[in-house]
Amino acid sequence: MTKGAKSARQQRGKYTASSIGSTAASAARALVCMSLAGALAATLPPGEARAQAASAALVEAQLPPASLDQTLNRFAALAGVELAVDGALTAGRNSAGLKGSFTVDQGFAEILKGQDLVVVRGSGGAYTLRKAAAPAPESGQALPAVTVNADAERTAVTDQSGSYTTRALSMGKMNQSIRETPQSVTVVTRQQMDDQNMVQLDQVLAQATGFTRTQRNFGSHTFVIRGFAINNTNYLQDGVPGTAYDPTGWFPMDMAIYDRVEILRGASGLLVSAADPSGAVNLVRKRPRAERHFDVTASVGSWNNYRTEVDAGGPINAEGTLRGRVVAAYQDRKYFYDVTHSREPLVYGILEADLARDTKLALGFRHQENTVDGHWIFGLPRYSNGNALDVSRSTSLVQDWNRNTANVNEFFADLEHKIDADWKAKITLNHTEGTLYQRAALPRGAVDPVTLSGSRFYTIYYKQLGVISDGVDANLSGSFKALGGTHQVMVGASAARLKLHSQTANVSVNSPININNPNYYAIAEPTTAPAWSADTDAHDDRYGVYGSARLQLAQPLHLLLGGRFSWLKYQEVSRLTRKTTSDYKQDAEFTPYAGLVYDLNKQWSVYTSYTKTFQPQSSYQTVGGAALKPAVGSNVEAGIKGELDNGRLNFSAAVFSVRKANMAVVDVANLGNCPNSLASTDCYINGSTYRSKGFETEISGELARGWNVAAGYTFLVTRDDQGQSISGETPHHLLRASTNYRLPGELSAWSVGGGVSAQTGYSFPSDEDTTTTTSEGGRAVWDFNTSYRISKHWTAALNITNLFDKRYYAMVGGLSRGNYFGEPRAATLTLRGNF
Repeated sequence: MTKGAKSARQQRGKYTASSIGSTAASAARALVCMSLAGALAATLPPGEARAQAASAALVEAQLPPASLDQTLNRFAALAGVELAVDGALTAGRNSAGLKGSFTVDQGFAEILKGQDLVVVRGSGGAYTLRKAAAPAPESGQALPAVTVNADAERTAVTDQSGSYTTRALSMGKMNQSIRETPQSVTVVTRQQMDDQNMVQLDQVLAQATGFTRTQRNFGSHTFVIRGFAINNTNYLQDGVPGTAYDPTGWFPMDMAIYDRVEILRGASGLLVSAADPSGAVNLVRKRPRAERHFDVTASVGSWNNYRTEVDAGGPINAEGTLRGRVVAAYQDRKYFYDVTHSREPLVYGILEADLARDTKLALGFRHQENTVDGHWIFGLPRYSNGNALDVSRSTSLVQDWNRNTANVNEFFADLEHKIDADWKAKITLNHTEGTLYQRAALPRGAVDPVTLSGSRFYTIYYKQLGVISDGVDANLSGSFKALGGTHQVMVGASAARLKLHSQTANVSVNSPININNPNYYAIAEPTTAPAWSADTDAHDDRYGVYGSARLQLAQPLHLLLGGRFSWLKYQEVSRLTRKTTSDYKQDAEFTPYAGLVYDLNKQWSVYTSYTKTFQPQSSYQTVGGAALKPAVGSNVEAGIKGELDNGRLNFSAAVFSVRKANMAVVDVANLGNCPNSLASTDCYINGSTYRSKGFETEISGELARGWNVAAGYTFLVTRDDQGQSISGETPHHLLRASTNYRLPGELSAWSVGGGVSAQTGYSFPSDEDTTTTTSEGGRAVWDFNTSYRISKHWTAALNITNLFDKRYYAMVGGLSRGNYFGEPRAATLTLRGNF
């Protein structure tokens, strides 16, 4: 039996008891009840007196329909009482909610009306949920025993949960908890994003366990897990792959529309198959709520950072079978470095309809724009000796007319049908259209530490990009009983198509840069774009069928088996020459998935797993003219997981080993002997292997009543065939930790929290001069946040990032470019209203 109540300190941000006395009548009733309770208290022990007084006071509740345990816990929190709940008693049960003013006993009785359960107060004042006593049979006749078995459908939704964890995952398309999943998994919840003021996807990933950020060309940045890159194919939306293009760079994703971010670390062949063995990131959109709501958020931060959000919705018809939600956001901000200024409007809408009792349809739309004036895409150079520049963090090597403009229109739909209590089918569709335009003067060149010369604007770069992507996923999942156990099965198919029209042009310039006093108007703004030097059409088609099963071999032992067959074809054709510039494909490539989970008890499990991915290399040829075999990634790990306090706290610890084998290597005996190869005239062989191994541990959820935490530590070692690191910017030790605590008693209107992102130093040879080493020292960057509940509708919050103003590089590149300062100390003041 576990304590299922969330404290009043945690819950009052949305459901408050502060309206006792909101009318003269309720105030009078409350005064009479409290007076009677005070008189009675004189004859009782102190603890019992407090309990009697609390039970006699009126509590005003406005609780929407929800699961039974959630409604009970929320009412207990409003009343300020402790409630112990056995999850087996509330499993599979729902509540119609609670509205009005009640004493504690009345409130619990109203919630449990029609249920065979009661709440009983103990001698110490704590409450316990129990099975109601059966009525005495008439005429002495015994009633037949009736056994009711119901499995609770755990929800993965984190919106309004107030938690830093979730009881279920949706990315695997089966109803499994984090503990039941035999791989390392992180869920960044809506509450954590709000507490830490994380409004962009790159901010979320930068705070997640095991992630580091690396530099890519022209502002298209990439994150790394376990030494391997997270590319476009590693991102999913609502479980559908191939629907996001450069989401942390050119087409950034605003987090206002997402309920949570589910992250799987290690090879994810069952989900995406053709990708690095790094992991998968599933962005789960917000859905309409059962209750009406209007939420508004406004914030102002350092360097003129202004943002407004509106989130509203609820039932549209009286029956509640048609629901809607609209989210709108606008951010206008400058940065700690000079010149750059961005604007980002967002509109999101979704309709959800119950077509029948067991059939639900959702339709949605997202429009997002991102305009960046003074777009900075190459960062700072370094001194030619490898040292970092001794310049102000506000230094920016851009031209005033640099610009990046991106627009995205996204349409999605899903249809879900519950076949019976155990089986359901779902189909999800996604269509996205995006455009991107860039122009920028590009600085390059290492700086002489004596003369301070060497960095110059070499070219003016133009890029026009049109992106159209379509994705569909259909799956069937359910459970059945056989051979004394309960088993889960899921089968499905997915398809994704990306069409990419890309144009680029370069204009040569040769303008020196004074790094101590850069001239943002050194080059005249171009009036027209030059003729395109490259103009290509690319088609990326991916199809797959997949399946998985969770088989109960014995009461404590589960075997997970699965796999995916994938078909992939990519082709790129020049519009200027009509020639094919890139062409590769892979047919029926199989990526297996296997795992074992052994339950030590109801809270703890040990596990092991093996998964694979692949990456096609068919554009390379062997000396015999055959296409090169794909590179194959694999992830082996073993660990322990705990699901504590009825799922409110999750813990994991794992050791892992990741390999990417059969990578393309130049066949030095056959240089220039493959003239028909599109990738290179040199011939290639499968030969190179990348390896990483390490240890990871993570804890997320509620450590104590009102105290949330999300923390993870990673130890990692990587190497290539020569024993060098495969990811120079990935440190051996990495810590990400965040926490928030609602103060008790009379200070319950306040919460305080903070976090730290810490890592050890690293170094790697420069690309331009392998005899010169680029390095970055270890660091710990601390954050702080606090909030104050002004009233039942309004809350103010203050976030301070880089509290101690640590000077460091968030990304390190080479000598000539690619180095970005981490953001100095910044403060953001936020006002939230919930109605």
